[in-house]
Amino acid sequence: MKKYKYIVMIARIDYIFSYWILLWYILYITGLFTSYSPKFGLILGIIENLILLIYISLYGASLSTILKFIVIIIVMKIIPYYTIQKDKIMIKDILFTVFIFVVYMIWIYLNNVRIIQVYNKINSSLIKNKGDTPGMKVINYVIQLIHH
Repeated sequence: MKKYKYIVMIARIDYIFSYWILLWYILYITGLFTSYSPKFGLILGIIENLILLIYISLYGASLSTILKFIVIIIVMKIIPYYTIQKDKIMIKDILFTVFIFVVYMIWIYLNNVRIIQVYNKINSSLIKNKGDTPGMKVINYVIQLIHH
């Protein structure tokens, strides 16, 4: 049995399922490689992100972090959802969502990482206002560009 890493690099977007869904969305809207709609995955992601937003709000994240996280939700989930909102969710799309998640879990396993560890790190990072998740790093970079 493989030993798990004890330090998870949050900066690795391949460890965060939301980025898999975002890539799937981009491939879908460009007509590359897939005709399966990511609408179901986006809905699940929105629900998960709203629960996380409530969680970090209750457990001490700063207003700045909360607002940045809202921007991430809008850019990564709400806008993509809005652009495909008229898609009907078909059983094949739900099954493909499950398939993508299984591939993601296999990827996590092959990288010797525990999924719970990844998401605990994300939650902790948001609550402690560290800004070391990929989305937060991008937003902080854009803010720095604007201020210079």
